[in-house]
Amino acid sequence: MLKRVVRSWIKEENWLYLSWYKGNFGLFPAFRAYARLHRDKGIGRAPNPLTGGMVFLRPGTTDQDAYDQVFLDREYDLDLGEPKNIIDAGAHIGMAAVFFASRYPKAKVVAIEPEPSNYEVLSRNARECGNIHTVQAGLWNRKTHLRIEDSSVDTWSFRVVEDASGNGIPALSLQDIMREHGLERIDVLKLDIEGSEVEVLNNAQPWIATVKNLLIELHDRFRPGCTEALHRALQGWDYDESESGESVVIRDLRALPSSLGRRP
Repeated sequence: MLKRVVRSWIKEENWLYLSWYKGNFGLFPAFRAYARLHRDKGIGRAPNPLTGGMVFLRPGTTDQDAYDQVFLDREYDLDLGEPKNIIDAGAHIGMAAVFFASRYPKAKVVAIEPEPSNYEVLSRNARECGNIHTVQAGLWNRKTHLRIEDSSVDTWSFRVVEDASGNGIPALSLQDIMREHGLERIDVLKLDIEGSEVEVLNNAQPWIATVKNLLIELHDRFRPGCTEALHRALQGWDYDESESGESVVIRDLRALPSSLGRRP
């Protein structure tokens, strides 16, 4: 009875947030998290277990799933050496970017996200880490403009298509990102761009030789051709392949003997 009364006082998204918080961190931390919601104007916080700090997220949304994926399931807790340059394309609200920035504090992390509401939370999370640089843009095969295809989907599932009007969301290629941020190599490239990997991977020749490790979520379930595009991009290269959570992990990219002259 008391639970029903309390729930009737609390917004549905905040109730989902409190239930999630209690399940992961305990009852009293959940009470404190609820109190902070009012001070933070409806934005939630959760612990960053790597630093003892906090990350920001939107209560009752897939932001909580993103936190689980990165900090509880540890999808990106991989042996990647000591990377200096990391690109997180499809950064969403920055959970993976914060993980990378926390685990590799000497690395430069460039986090790319096109959707405005996601980017707002990403920017807030980036301010907690001095080594995250944010870019509000989509990743594509060239400079152009994009539009969000379906804004009704979950916040981590926005898909984009090219916008011929020239008035949409700016899009950049990997070469553009590297040039603008002074990167000659990419030690870790994380791609979770909801099917746009087809355009990026089909234009891999100019940048594939600069990448050491690739972490990619493929979206053939709604964009056929993603896996095929990855296989084409990796032709002529040797690597170690595995899976972690929803990501395909391509580690230690190295040229096959027949193509040794291609890699700088």
